[in-house]
Amino acid sequence: MSANLINVGINSNDRFRIYNNNVYQGSRICLGFVAATGAVPYVHIKTTLGGSTNKMIKFEYDGFTYGTLNVHNSVTFYTYTGTSTPYSPSLVNWGNTTGGIVNYYYSSDDYVVIVVQTNGTYTGGFLYVQSGYSHYEHNIDVLAYSSSSNTSGVY
Repeated sequence: MSANLINVGINSNDRFRIYNNNVYQGSRICLGFVAATGAVPYVHIKTTLGGSTNKMIKFEYDGFTYGTLNVHNSVTFYTYTGTSTPYSPSLVNWGNTTGGIVNYYYSSDDYVVIVVQTNGTYTGGFLYVQSGYSHYEHNIDVLAYSSSSNTSGVY
């Protein structure tokens, strides 16, 4: 694992409660600080979320790039049994359009992989995962991570 991922899998416990039935139905978990190494710009983060889990998930990256540019983007998609990639993805950028989440795919053993682009020498950011209400998953964590010069095919 050549990437820098500090505090891997630290759960933020930033959960909200639906008070009408007193059941936790959502969560937002910080998966850690992500930074590539050297000139290799892409970090592949293999999560514990399976591709066949039938969940609706949002991954969000908040960081910066070289030149003091803000990167803030997220991707929302479904994981469904029988799909070969995340279903119906929506990637949205609120800051600089270069960097942050640049790809997402299932590993060869059916786990969600998020690809984040950073400047390997200078920058990084935090990766969060959020789910809620009917498709919630409170236990998503990081299984593995690796830097690469490619945006796909590491896991």
